Amino acid sequence: MSSIVIDHPSPAVVLLVGGTDPSGGAGLAADIKAAAAAGVLGEIVVTAVTFQSSGSVEGWEPVSTGAVSRQIEAVLRDGPPGAVKSGMLGSAAVASELAGLLRSRLPEVPYVLDPVLVAGSGGSLHEGGMPGMVRDALVPLSALCTPNLDEAEALTGLRVRDRESMERAAARIVEMGAGAALVKGGHLEGEPADFLLAGGRGRWFEGRRTCPGKLHGTGCTLASATAARLAAGAGVEEAVESSLHYLRQAAAGYFIRGAGNVPGHFPPAGPRSGRLDATAFYSLPRFCSRCGTSLVVESGVRHYPCPACGLLHYRNPLPAVTVAAVRDGRILLVERACSPGKGLHCLPGGFLELGETVEDCAARELAEETGLSARSMKLRGVETDETEYGGIMLAVMEAGGLEGTPVPGDDASDIEWFPLDSLPPLAFAAHGRIIERIRAERSGE
Repeated sequence: MSSIVIDHPSPAVVLLVGGTDPSGGAGLAADIKAAAAAGVLGEIVVTAVTFQSSGSVEGWEPVSTGAVSRQIEAVLRDGPPGAVKSGMLGSAAVASELAGLLRSRLPEVPYVLDPVLVAGSGGSLHEGGMPGMVRDALVPLSALCTPNLDEAEALTGLRVRDRESMERAAARIVEMGAGAALVKGGHLEGEPADFLLAGGRGRWFEGRRTCPGKLHGTGCTLASATAARLAAGAGVEEAVESSLHYLRQAAAGYFIRGAGNVPGHFPPAGPRSGRLDATAFYSLPRFCSRCGTSLVVESGVRHYPCPACGLLHYRNPLPAVTVAAVRDGRILLVERACSPGKGLHCLPGGFLELGETVEDCAARELAEETGLSARSMKLRGVETDETEYGGIMLAVMEAGGLEGTPVPGDDASDIEWFPLDSLPPLAFAAHGRIIERIRAERSGE
C-alpha cells in the first residue's frame, strides 16, 4: 500500500530563550504570544523561573546550564529555527552556554538579543558578571540588540537619558559587534520614541502612551515580535517597523490586573460569554475579518487593506467631547463605573450623538455624569487618542460657572475635585495630556 503524502506547509519557527512569568504579561509568556500573533511557531527554552505579578518581581531561581543546553539540543532535533531571541538569562554561565551554542550550532541564524538585566519595576534579573558577559559574548553574535535606556547604559557605560544619547548608545553597540541596535525610549520623559541604527542608517520611531501607568512586558513583546518576523524572512528595519505597529495595538488593548497592566496580545476569540460588553463595539481590528491575517495598522491611516486577501478595512476616528472644569486650583474628575478603566478617574465626557454640537454633548455629558450644569462652555482645543474604543478625536470643552448639586450618574460612580498637582491614576492618556497643559498654563499665570 502506498503512503499518502499530505502537502501541509510548515510555519516559520523562532527559538525563544528566557525566563517564565506567571502573570502572563512578560517573559516567555509574552514571547510565545507575540510569535503566534505573527503566524510563527515559538519554541521555548526556560533559563529562569520568576516569582512576579504584573506589577513587581518578588524573586527568581536560575535553571542550570546543563538543563538549558539540553532544552536547546532537544528542539534542534526538529530542525533549525529561522531566528533566535533571548531575554532573561539570569547568570553569566547560561549566557556563556548560549553563546557557545549559537556559534557552534546556529552560526547563520539571525539572533535578537534583548539584554534583560533589570525588571521594569526595578528588581535585578541577573547574577554577578552578566552585563560584561552579555557585552563581550552575546552582543557580537546578535543581528539586533534591543536595550532599554537602563540596559543601554549598562552595556555602553554611557549615560542614556535623551534622544542624543540614545543615538550615541546605538552607535556604540554596533561598534561592539551587533548587526543593528534598537534603543527603546519607553522610559523617556514625555512621549516614547525608539531609535534604530541598521545598515549604517538611523531611524526614529515616534510613539504615544496609550496605557495610563506602566505596562508590563512591552520589551519582551517587541523583541520577540521582531525575531518572529526575521524568522519569516523580513529584513531588520521591516521587522522592527511591523513589530512596533503590533506592539502599539497590543498596548492599546491592555488588560488591567490587580498589581499592574499587561498587553492585550490578541483580540478576544472563542465562544461568547453570556454577558456582552457593549463598551467594546469599536475595538480596533487587529486581524482580517475575512481571512484572519494579522493587520499592520499604520498611525493616521483611515483605510487599510489586508496584506493577504486585500479586504479593505475602515477605521474612522470617533468624535467625542471631554469637559475640563477648574476651580481654586482643583479639577473635576469622575470615577468610571464601567470598562474601559473601571475604577480609575477621568474628565467627564463621552461620544457625540446624532445631531449634537460639541456644546450640546458637553452639557449633556456633564449633567448625566455629575448632575451639574455650566453657565459657559468654551472650546479650548482638540486631542486624539487610541483607546479600547479605537481612534478618538476629542473636543476639549472648558466649563465655567458650575451650578447644581453633584450627583454621580451614567458612567460615573463618584465625583471629586482633585488638586492639579496631585492626581489619581487616570483611565485615558489623553486626559493626562489635557490636564498637564492646563497645569502648565496656570503655573505660568
